[in-house]
Parts: sequence; structure tokens; C-alpha cells
Amino acid sequence: MKLSALISDGLVLQRGKDNYVWGSECKPDAVIEVTLDGKHVVEQADGDGKFKIKLPEVEVGGPYVMTIYECEADTVKIENILCGDVFLLAGQSNIELPLSRCLDLHGEEISKMDLPKVHSFEVAKEYKFGEPQDELFEGTWQEATQDNLYSMSAIGVFFAQFHQERTKVPVGLIQTGVGGAHIEAYLNEEHVLSVGKLLREEALKRGEDITSCNCNKNDSCKVCYERQLLQDKDSDWVKTTADTEVKAQDEWFKKVADKDTGLKEHWEKKTSLYEESEEIKYTSAPGRWIDEKKDGELTKLRGSVWLLKTVDIPAAWTGKEIKVYLGTLVDADDTYVNGIKIGETGYRYPPRRYRIPAGVLHEGKNTIVIRLIANARSGGFVPEMPYYLSLGDEKISLEGKWQYRIGATTFNETTVQYEEFEDITFFTWKPTAMYNRMVYPLRNLRFCAALYYQGESNANHAWEYEYLMIDMVKCLRELFNEELPFGFVELPMFGGEDAPEDSTEWDDLRAAQERATAKIPNSTIADIYDLGFTYELHPQTKKEAAERLYDKMSELMGW
Repeated sequence: MKLSALISDGLVLQRGKDNYVWGSECKPDAVIEVTLDGKHVVEQADGDGKFKIKLPEVEVGGPYVMTIYECEADTVKIENILCGDVFLLAGQSNIELPLSRCLDLHGEEISKMDLPKVHSFEVAKEYKFGEPQDELFEGTWQEATQDNLYSMSAIGVFFAQFHQERTKVPVGLIQTGVGGAHIEAYLNEEHVLSVGKLLREEALKRGEDITSCNCNKNDSCKVCYERQLLQDKDSDWVKTTADTEVKAQDEWFKKVADKDTGLKEHWEKKTSLYEESEEIKYTSAPGRWIDEKKDGELTKLRGSVWLLKTVDIPAAWTGKEIKVYLGTLVDADDTYVNGIKIGETGYRYPPRRYRIPAGVLHEGKNTIVIRLIANARSGGFVPEMPYYLSLGDEKISLEGKWQYRIGATTFNETTVQYEEFEDITFFTWKPTAMYNRMVYPLRNLRFCAALYYQGESNANHAWEYEYLMIDMVKCLRELFNEELPFGFVELPMFGGEDAPEDSTEWDDLRAAQERATAKIPNSTIADIYDLGFTYELHPQTKKEAAERLYDKMSELMGW
């Protein structure tokens, strides 16, 4: 007998609805007996050894134990089952963003959080094209306790906390969000094709040219849906593309590392990046290197830049663990204090929050060195972010002048330009990818509602989003065979450190979200515009966002 990974210890059943247990690989026509809270159900597997059995009702609460017995063959015991409300979490990085990324604002509260009646199941971030995958066989339910909760969806856990305070019922969270995902990834092929046709018809009415598109490798639109669907079904092409692109990225990083003078000469151990006779070059934190007049050679650079700052440490700080707030850096970094590595981050979005172990700092002058990799855009220190050392309430600023020295570049003398770092193709973002692999296998679960926070990746096709959003809801409601309530999160304010100042893409996307919600029955939307930050794609204000979403859902659901 083989069960979905969803049918495992910690399972949460949806109150007030018919819940099921299902499995496969039994003997053909085998008798299956299920016991839950002392109640028995007996059914027969089909000729292929598959079964789906309606569970007996249980009262809200738990924990319960369920036993699944295949006559004379196998017995499975599942423990810590709860009955309450189950929520589908869907979208991209801001629904996926874990509690560990919200510690600046809510660190003390999160450190005391203990929600054993909140269970979360994170669906593996995989893709599939063509036929949907029937079942999930990886993943586990986790209790939202201190050992587990830091990796859980921040919006999901805060929402669950508000719900428990209001209703006193257990909560299950099924997390399907994937950073960067496009809404088309949540559609099945039938809906992608139908909405594509509709969008082309609307585009013609708007006077748009639909004979070609300008999509990059990680984008898609009404013009190229059919082509992408056909191409992505070629599993050999997908694998070859993925392998080739990863190899090219590895080679790019290796080329930079092999040429990097700073690595060869161990600049991380230096107290100055320059000799006494050399003229020192400086940059400032915060500050992106996007102004060629001000930042000169750094603006177009692709490669490694070493940054150094000397800070005075008082005696009272020595022998203690110190927190380092290095804002957000573009793109990747390795950070050292007095020659000792204290942290690294491989891409631009996560806030740099490192810890200096006790004993590393000494009284007087100490040196912080960052090896920064600018691989796809102008590098630097993102503005409006915190840059300081902290011990309790005391802070030492890291803003102001930093020495800089170029370690290596990818400048090609022949082509007279930098060799760019190429993004890989994120197949999980593609049309049907997440529906087939991550959502379709959930079809036998029952949910209280879906919470959806997405749109950032579709902002360059803003007017189309209204139609896509409406169709996505139709698609998922068809899958779960019910009018599942939807709670949407409207995109917050965001300027984008690389976006043109006059860009209206996010404003247009928000308007599309509002139009769609007005047309989708049994749905609501939370306005969190003021919770955003100009240069922060992933605002830490997730508790506040969850509270507004919960208030809207409470009105919709009558909690």
C-alpha cells in the first residue's frame, strides 16, 4: 500500500467537509479498512489496487490516530491528526517568504511563538509538463513550534495565529508558493490555451500587434503560450537546457574566482585594501552603483569588488556575540570580520543579517571586508536598508565611506564589453508547471480557502493579469470541485532599484487585481500598499499584511 505524503503524521482535516484518504499499490480489489477516532469505514480497492475512501466525521480538535488496514497485506498508522481549517497558500516569493526573513520587525515575537496546533506542509518546488503528476510522495507535516517555524511562510503562520485566536480551531497550511512564479504556472493546459485565445482577441481590440512577442527565457505571454507548452513537453530539451545553463553559470563564477586578485592575496585578512603609496578608492553605503558620473568604473562592472570598512569597537562589546546588519547587497557576497568569514548570500534579495561570534571582535579598530559579486546588474548597497552593528539597543553605524578595490572582472578585450552572467531558465515559473506538479496532486484534499499573493512577475503584462487571475480561480475551483473562497493580497508600494522612475507597471497590476476581484464571486482582496518600501521587493511587514488579509477573509467567511 502506498499513500500520498499528505496522508502522514500531522495531517489536518478540514472541518465541515467530506475528507478522504487515498492510496495505491494495493492488491487488486483488496478490502481496505480505515479506523479514525474509534469509527470504522470499510471499502474495496479497484482492479488497479487504488482506493479513495470517505473518512468518518470527527469533532474539531484532536489529536486523532488513524489506521489504514489492507487485509492480510499492510497496516499504516497515522498519528497527531487534527481537524480544523486548512488553507492553500499560493503565489510567489512574498507568500513563500519565511519567518526567518522577518526578524528585524518581529524577531522577539517570533522567538516566543509556539503554535503546536498549526501544521504546515510545504510542497516540493518541482515542475512538470504534459500530464499532471498523480501524487506527492515527498514532504512532511511540521508543527509551528520553535524547532520548525522559522522556515514556514510568514504570512501563513501569522494568518494562522490570528485565526486560532479568533476561532480556537487547529489550522493546516499547504504551501505551494515559489519565488518568481508567474500566474500561468497555476493554470492547466486547457486554461492556458483558452485564456491565451481570449487575450489575443482583447489585444486586437486594443490595437496591439500580436504577431510576435518580446518574452525573455523566463517570461511568457498570450503570443507564445502554445509554443512554450509544446517546447516544454520535450523532456530532453528541458534537461539539456537546464544542465547547460547551470554549467555556464558555474563557469562564469569560476572564471571570476580564478582571476580574483583578492582571493589570491587574501584581502579578507587586510586592514586596508591599498598600500600606503597607493591612492585609496571609496564608495558609500548605502548606494547602488548606477550613476556613471558618481560611481565610474563600478557602474557597468561585472565581476568581484572587495569592500572594506574599519570600525571602532568599545571594550564592553568584546567577548559577546554581535549582530551585523548589512542591508541588502547586489548581487552576492562573502563577508568577513577580522579575516574570519561570518556569512554569505548567493543572490541579491535576502537581507544580510549575520552574527559575529563572541571573541572575534577586539577593543579598538576592527575590519569588515565584503567580497561582492555583481553578476547581472550594477552592484552596491541597496538604499533605505539598515547598515550597522548591534549589541542590544546599542548600534555602531556602517554607513558612509567604504574602501573598494576590484578583484576581477569579466571584461572581454576582444568584444570590448563585460561577459554577462546569464540567468538560468526557471521552468517552475512556466505555464502549467506548478499546476501539474504541485497543485494537481492536492485535488483530494479539502480546504477552507486559498490565500494568494502574486503578481510581481506578471507586472510587465499588467492589463492581461485581470483575465489570468479570473481564469486561475476558475481552474483551481474546477480542480477542487467547489467554489473555493479566495483571499488575494494586492501588491504593496515598490519602486524597484532598477526600475525607471516613471514606471507604472505595479500600479497597473494593482488595478488589474482590483478589477478581477470585483468579478470573482466569493473572493476578497487586502490592500497593503502602505506596507511596502521603495527598494524592498520582500517587505518584512508580513504580520501586518496577514492581519489585513485575515480581516478581509473574516468579513467574507463570517468568522
